[in-house]
Amino acid sequence: YRSTSSTNDVAAEYGKNGENDGLVVFAEEQTAGRGRAGRTWQSGKGDSILCSILLAEDVPQHHLLSLACAVAVAEAIGPAATGGHAKIKWPNDILLNGKKVAGILLESKAGRDGSFCIVGVGINCHQQPDSFPDGLRPTATSIDIESRSISDRISLARRLLTSVDHWLEVAQKSSEKVIERWCKLSIQLGHRTTLIFNGTTF
Repeated sequence: YRSTSSTNDVAAEYGKNGENDGLVVFAEEQTAGRGRAGRTWQSGKGDSILCSILLAEDVPQHHLLSLACAVAVAEAIGPAATGGHAKIKWPNDILLNGKKVAGILLESKAGRDGSFCIVGVGINCHQQPDSFPDGLRPTATSIDIESRSISDRISLARRLLTSVDHWLEVAQKSSEKVIERWCKLSIQLGHRTTLIFNGTTF
């Protein structure tokens, strides 16, 4: 799509038909992109990879699917950066040099042929520092910023889908391998973290 409200919304419509398992929706622009907890996902036209993957068959348990997709996105981005491999910040952020370069939104839906999952992925590619709103500039980045070059979105999209396909297969056979790889890519293990849940701080 040249422009759509949200690739997750488009995928949800296709998900009503179980035969659409594996469908991927791409858009150059989202007018109502979203992240977790109702947050918005902002991106200029043609600046990012914005896509949603529809999974209707052999879907791993939600928690394992979340880990597998994070690993897949981080590995797809990794070769595009000069500052080291992309890292995972639980639950759904992918970081380059400590700044967010990508996000993942998992949604479960009910269709007439059964339930299905949508894996929404947004990867910042061509943004420059002034592309981000003031509040995001200290914490957001893009592949072009970190690599000091112009990234190839088509090659990255190919790596992304190949990586997701691979890690979904791994998840079906061995949750331990997914968890092991996730731990190696996690930026938080070994650090003290604070979690706020339902108004309570842990």
